Amino acid sequence: MAQASTLTELFSLRAKLSADRPFLHFRDRVHTWADVLSETRRWASHLRSLGCASGDRIVVLLPNCDAQVVLLLACAEAGLVFTPLNTALTQPETEAVLRVAEPSLAIVVATQAAKLAAAAAALDRAVPTIEIGTDLVLPSAGTAWSSGLAPGVDADNPLAIMFTSGTTGTPKGALHVNRSYVLAAQVAAYRMRLTAADRLLVVLPLFHLNALFYSVGGAIVSGASLVIEESFSASGFWAVVDRFGITQVNIIAAVGNILLKRDRAEFPGNATLRKVSAAPVTREVADALHAAFGIEHVVESYGMTEAPGIAQVDFHDRDHRACLGRPISHPLTGEPLSEIRLVDGGLSDVPTGEVGRVMVRAKTMMKGYFNRPDAPGPFLAGGWFLTEDLARSDADGFFYFFGRTSEIIRSRGENVAASEIEAVLLTHPGVGDAGCIGVPSELGEQDILAAVSPRPGAVLAPEELARFCTEHLSRHKRPRYLTVLDALPKTPTEKVARHRIAELPGLVAEALDVTRSGAR
Repeated sequence: MAQASTLTELFSLRAKLSADRPFLHFRDRVHTWADVLSETRRWASHLRSLGCASGDRIVVLLPNCDAQVVLLLACAEAGLVFTPLNTALTQPETEAVLRVAEPSLAIVVATQAAKLAAAAAALDRAVPTIEIGTDLVLPSAGTAWSSGLAPGVDADNPLAIMFTSGTTGTPKGALHVNRSYVLAAQVAAYRMRLTAADRLLVVLPLFHLNALFYSVGGAIVSGASLVIEESFSASGFWAVVDRFGITQVNIIAAVGNILLKRDRAEFPGNATLRKVSAAPVTREVADALHAAFGIEHVVESYGMTEAPGIAQVDFHDRDHRACLGRPISHPLTGEPLSEIRLVDGGLSDVPTGEVGRVMVRAKTMMKGYFNRPDAPGPFLAGGWFLTEDLARSDADGFFYFFGRTSEIIRSRGENVAASEIEAVLLTHPGVGDAGCIGVPSELGEQDILAAVSPRPGAVLAPEELARFCTEHLSRHKRPRYLTVLDALPKTPTEKVARHRIAELPGLVAEALDVTRSGAR
């Protein structure tokens, strides 16, 4: 495992060791480590020649591609702040992000250029732009500088701003420095036991911390090669695994559920995929991935945009499924990197076994929310970060996710996590997506409304779902209202957007009322 304090040092060390080996695969393009190092230095020099100074934000509005990795490394080398944006943002959403980021330069695919220009114009702010074609090939950047690192760049230099996929309000950009990236990358490489023989598949978006820090960073630490897909394709997933000999992939829970519901004829039968990092994942999904596809290691971990690499389950541990794991230590030095506390409303620690709000403190923590003086201070005394997550712990120090403060439904005198109901609904063979919210009850507190969308080719009836819930959920967790929609609204990271379900007109009136219909 390469040791370094900055991303540039980390990549340079690995590129010298693996110079002529393939590093990046995208479409029909293959780049060696030496190729990427050379291109990185040319672009670092080019960005500086355009007048970009240390600390300037470089907005990148591209789909997943090899150019994103080169630009991340070039920004790191030139002391600039890589700021990737989601291409699915609307113009008003893009305006909001630009207002916070205040970029000195934008690098944008041609299909996004008009939106970016309109957003900048609405802010009355000039944003110089480099536009690239849909082939996603970076233009020639001229001659590389010789130093390999901008003067003054060290572990505490800002490296990237990662915007959260929050549900409301002004966007928040988590500012990460070189140190947090390098530590998170080293932890990710060890968590999945990555080596230079591994080939990693990237299907999650590179504007998201998971792909950028864990997959790209993990590959750089270990010397593994990366295969980048523009997005996740359920129908094409196993063909890509087979073509490239993929050994490891990071996924979200929805991807695992989708793959399990696909036609098994798509599975090649002798797939090389043996390691999956997934969060969150239920015991049933982890066991099913192993049984259906021979995936030996389904490893769960816990982190967030503000604080990556907080907890993990050990690579060889198959006893703790649906578990966030335990706090992390550095894989080489053994130095503790993270701490977790579970607290009540008064910020006092709750007893073992009881649900509390998660507080974390870690060396991978962001420096803060960039350019957001209006945002509530995220850090408490002693450097603790108070999250919106709820969890419980056991006597062995393992943590188990319960839900989020914003998703807890107060039903029949009990706190019910929407995610718990959704996980059960997703075990129904016809359900593709599920989202649960609380709606006002005439008796006080809340009733549960579940919205689902069918998997391709399936037909769902709310009455049949009501019977399924009766069989699989205790009484206080059963939805009173059930509705089937063609598709559920999603966040930029493809999670079901519960807040947008709640905004759908006529939602309760058009749903099946299980109590009044007698469908049980």
